[in-house]
Order: sequence, then structure tokens, then C-alpha cells
Amino acid sequence: MGVAMRSLDEKKHVSKQEFEKAYIELMEDIRMVDQKLSTKADDVVLTMTLAHRQEIEELQDELLYLRKEIKQLKQHSQNKKEPVVKDTTTQVPLLHWFKKLQLSRR
Repeated sequence: MGVAMRSLDEKKHVSKQEFEKAYIELMEDIRMVDQKLSTKADDVVLTMTLAHRQEIEELQDELLYLRKEIKQLKQHSQNKKEPVVKDTTTQVPLLHWFKKLQLSRR
């Protein structure tokens, strides 16, 4: 491209050979930028794919662990054969809470 600029400054016109040479250089530069951009995009996609794959594997491991835990809990519950009862002594009963306020007894 330097050839074309130099020729413009000196002659104010460009020969066909100089134009073609500058055009070829420009097209080569564009091809190289396109290739670098494509390579960069491929690298980004690969990195994201690997990260997603790792997340999927972690989720699969967690799913297997949870299935194992559920299976153990079911076996423990069947072996115990006792109904599961909630401990309500630690919970604050919310029924009739308004009636228990001093203001409501007037």
C-alpha cells in the first residue's frame, strides 16, 4: 500500500500495475485480519465449550450424589418404619397470634 500512496503524491495518478500491487497487498492484509479474527473466535468458543463441559460434569456428579442420598434416606425410612413427625415444639404457632396480643383483649 505504500507504493500506491507514494505514486499518488508524486504523479497524481496510479498505473495499472501499481494499483494491482496495492490491491493485492490490501486483500492480503484483509485475509490475514480475517484469519486472526476467525482463530480468536475459535479460541473463545473452545474456552466456553470447555467451561460448559466442566459445569455439566460437576452437575452430573452432584446429581449422582443427590440420588445416592435420596436412596439412602428411603432405605433408612423403610428400615425404621416409623412415620416422620415434625418437631413443632421449636416452631412458634402462628394461629391466633392476634388474639394473644394485649390490644385485642379490650
